[in-house]
Amino acid sequence: MANPLDPKPDANLDSNSFLSGMNERSSGERPFADKFDSSLAKDRSVIGKNIKFRGELIGTEDLHIEGTIEGTVIMEGHDLSIGREGEINANIHAQNIVINGKLTGDALADELIEIRNTAVVKGNLIAPRIQLDDGGKFRGSMDMVDTDDEMKARHAEFKDKLVHPNLPPKEDVSGKHAAVKKSFAPKENAKDQAKDAELADS
Repeated sequence: MANPLDPKPDANLDSNSFLSGMNERSSGERPFADKFDSSLAKDRSVIGKNIKFRGELIGTEDLHIEGTIEGTVIMEGHDLSIGREGEINANIHAQNIVINGKLTGDALADELIEIRNTAVVKGNLIAPRIQLDDGGKFRGSMDMVDTDDEMKARHAEFKDKLVHPNLPPKEDVSGKHAAVKKSFAPKENAKDQAKDAELADS
């Protein structure tokens, strides 16, 4: 007669199949880990809330801003998101723009501008699609572009706004140098005339 305390063969088979299943799963794909790794693999930069930047910010990957930016932000072909702590005083251009914080300035998006319910936006927006969530604050104008030709025209017009105000264009820089040289010329002539007068008196 079999002892009831002895392990049954069926139980051993079940435990073996359970362990083999665990081994196969551990050596195979890990759904959660794979999703986490793939999210980290995507190129994305973050500007933290303790960072303040002033000037011309140009990037070639997605950008999330929680800090303070003043100047211009150019992220052509990539996404730009402004966090709740983010404060942007700049004209910006990106593929998609999502605003949770504050934006003061004009924005051009190639696809979508989304103003979330925590956002405060003051400026003119240009994009094929513009979404304003209930609760989001907006003051300015919205221009929803219909055609590719119209979008190209907006791009050309918007380029002038993507120049930092404290960085003069190259043409102006050369003009200033020329003006400086001209301003010095009369003074040098006056000095020469004074020297000539002194020599004549002596």
